[in-house]
Amino acid sequence: MKTLSKPNNQNQAINPRPEIELLLSCVRPHIDDAISDRITALVKENIDWEYLIKTAHGHGLISLLYTRLNSICLHAIPQSALNQLRSMFMAIAGRNLFLTGELVKLLNLFKEQGIVAVPYKGPVLANLIYGNVALRQFCDLDIIVQAQDIFAVKKLLLAQGYRPKVEMTHAREIAYLEAKTEHTYDFIHDDKGILIEIHWRIAPKYITPIEPKDLWQDLEPFSLAGTTVSYLPLEDWLPILCVHGSRHMWARLSWLCDIATLVHKHPDLNWEKVLKQASTFGCRRILFLGLFLAHDLFGVVLPAEIWQQVKAEPLVSAIAPQVYSQLFDQVKTSDKFLGRTLYHIQVRERLQDKILYIQSFLYWMMTGEKKY
Repeated sequence: MKTLSKPNNQNQAINPRPEIELLLSCVRPHIDDAISDRITALVKENIDWEYLIKTAHGHGLISLLYTRLNSICLHAIPQSALNQLRSMFMAIAGRNLFLTGELVKLLNLFKEQGIVAVPYKGPVLANLIYGNVALRQFCDLDIIVQAQDIFAVKKLLLAQGYRPKVEMTHAREIAYLEAKTEHTYDFIHDDKGILIEIHWRIAPKYITPIEPKDLWQDLEPFSLAGTTVSYLPLEDWLPILCVHGSRHMWARLSWLCDIATLVHKHPDLNWEKVLKQASTFGCRRILFLGLFLAHDLFGVVLPAEIWQQVKAEPLVSAIAPQVYSQLFDQVKTSDKFLGRTLYHIQVRERLQDKILYIQSFLYWMMTGEKKY
């Protein structure tokens, strides 16, 4: 038995504007006849197309919005809006293909030097989830390596014309790599306009303890642009994507759309492994929150036993309105007094993780360095 996939149109915490309903409907992982009819009806309303396009772009959903509108109700869209969407879609597709080529080149370069590197999000996730690199917006490249390979990676990137985003002495580099508050070493190619984030952790330690050594035994081959790269199984990616979205308080709908589409397109997920990984990483509540939001916003169908566990987690439904405020309200949860801090404390199930986050918040309060 599965849960109903009907969207929660009665949720009063979700922005009632027709533009928001249209956007949510267009980016659902599965569009049946009823949703298609609703999209067609919505575009005939007094839609503020400027607001819709601006909102979709801010949430990283232009590509999905354009392709769905183009296939469902092309002739009902004002020509000026259609032209703008098409132009933005083509620009995103071109940029994504350019970044994909650069990623493949660098991964091959790392492989030649014996460095195991895993692309994080970006082109591979777009192919894995959507089957098309053009359908997921991304503006930079993220690559995961082990901490001991950071300096070898830096040397290779410098030889390719990249420079560190922040120049550091070697002593400061060592301290930076050992800091619990850091997780990426960023490089910029000025001529190509590319930012690369080299991850030796998935996120700062006060967000999650996940490190490459926890994942390397699960690596699988994946075909990208004619090249075989190392990648993680979906059972690892699902909790990792939830951790990433939660770290940023789910500020972009595209992150939830990724989760919803992953679950919808892969009904053979090994949910036992997903739950085991989430428990190991201390992000079971974050995983359940991501699944709850994906179901609530996009009608994604979950196995009955998983949905029962999600509903049985009492804080999930209590935290969800904070996320909707972050997504849709003019005054967001993070704008409110201690809103971000309280969210991050609530969403953690382990006491040690709550304490670590509070420590990082107090460090920021005392030093003024925004590390939390």
